[in-house]
Amino acid sequence: MKILVIGDVTSPMGVEHLKKNLWKFREQNRIDFCVVNGENASFISGISAELAEILLRSGADCITGGNHTLRNKRAYTFLDDTREMLRPVNFGEDAPGHGYAILDCNGYRVLVINAMGQVHIDPTLDSPFTYIDRVLRECEGKYDFAILDFHAEATGEKMAIGYAYDGKINVIFGTHTHVKTADGQILPNGSGYISDVGMCGESEGILGMDPQTVVLRMRTNLPYNFKAASGKCRADGVIFTLDSSSGKVTNVESVSF
Repeated sequence: MKILVIGDVTSPMGVEHLKKNLWKFREQNRIDFCVVNGENASFISGISAELAEILLRSGADCITGGNHTLRNKRAYTFLDDTREMLRPVNFGEDAPGHGYAILDCNGYRVLVINAMGQVHIDPTLDSPFTYIDRVLRECEGKYDFAILDFHAEATGEKMAIGYAYDGKINVIFGTHTHVKTADGQILPNGSGYISDVGMCGESEGILGMDPQTVVLRMRTNLPYNFKAASGKCRADGVIFTLDSSSGKVTNVESVSF
């Protein structure tokens, strides 16, 4: 089984890029299941129901979220009603939407979990370990393979999650920093891991944003409005090849298109 994960979509142009290219890429690489982090699809203001629907029609089997997912209140009903659209599970029980789903992939039951870190991002959140443990207990015997999108700032926290769930969750990948890391690997107990997948959006900027605006904000501490970057769109991703008989990952391949 081949699982493709794609990093944070940073703008509507990133959505359009996937609309034009994702199905073709899936077919060329024989991808069985695809997870896209869409939390910034509306450009730092969360994701709209309309953009989420485009991503799901364009080849995403599941959309994961992060710290910006709930910024668009008009998407709350969509989050509640659509099991393929997730927000971090440790947002708590009162948040709209849900933090995990069990989805079909060629007859296999795939559990997708979305969780968020605490270090340098949101220390007020409940522990991701507590919520991930709870999901695994509640879903025991109900799924064949598991995937975790861990949306976090600190690489150390991401790696801790990776080792904590090595052999328990088949594919563990990080999102949020928009910069692909070079540590794609197979952990000792057979789980595939990478600290950050990267991003999908305009390529000539800082994390998908216009560099001049970012520099001005950092130089002056004044609240200049962010603008989208220019340049061609690029989608960063990772293909995890999974042995469906053992559940172990046999290859981790970094890709961009």
